[in-house]
Amino acid sequence: MNAFQRLQARVPAHIKPYTAEQMAAIRQQEAEKTASKIRNEHLAAMAAKAVGRSGIRKKHIHCRFENYYTHTPQQRQIFAEVRRWFDGFLSGKSGGFIFAGTSGTGKNHLACAMGNELLSQKRSVLVITVAELMSKFHESYSTKNTTEAAIIRYLSGVHYLVIDEVGRQRMSVNEQVLLGRIIDGRYQNELPTGILTNLEQDDLIAVLGDASVDRIMEDGGAWLSFNWASFRRNKYMEKAA
Repeated sequence: MNAFQRLQARVPAHIKPYTAEQMAAIRQQEAEKTASKIRNEHLAAMAAKAVGRSGIRKKHIHCRFENYYTHTPQQRQIFAEVRRWFDGFLSGKSGGFIFAGTSGTGKNHLACAMGNELLSQKRSVLVITVAELMSKFHESYSTKNTTEAAIIRYLSGVHYLVIDEVGRQRMSVNEQVLLGRIIDGRYQNELPTGILTNLEQDDLIAVLGDASVDRIMEDGGAWLSFNWASFRRNKYMEKAA
């Protein structure tokens, strides 16, 4: 009796060893899993490269809570609400925020102040306009480096995502669907989505849909209205006076 026969003799009768064909099939499945994992990791890396790392522009890299100046009780109340939302986010709340108001009222400053703080904590951050975001998707359609699905997966996993200029231009149905998929992906991952817009409440709901707005507002979400004159316009008028 050779070694293989002795080994077979020790195997309980109810245990049937894999055939050569079964072992080949198992090896093929493992190879396919490994290849799929490598491809997904590559697509994720390419999606991150395609979209960009933080998106915080040069004019906003120095934005902090400490250099955001308030002049009215309403501005101080909104500032306090933003700080309260940020504290909730740091403690694990998954609700997002909607900053609504005209340009120059400080929405970007506060959104980027939070982003800069999170970058200092080594968390992933992305602040991006709707137009820039859709451009990234369109580029993915004509290249093999990444895919629409990979970009959505990447955006769904960023710690802090802010989508700017929602409603600035008329969005197509496809763009509305893409935003909905991103918001839903982040909701499923229990991550907040930030929205910056100049739309009124009813108009924004019409653009994003009830479900997306509900997902943003759930679990500590904040809808804050920046209803005051532009800081930039006031500064210009003061210089001209």
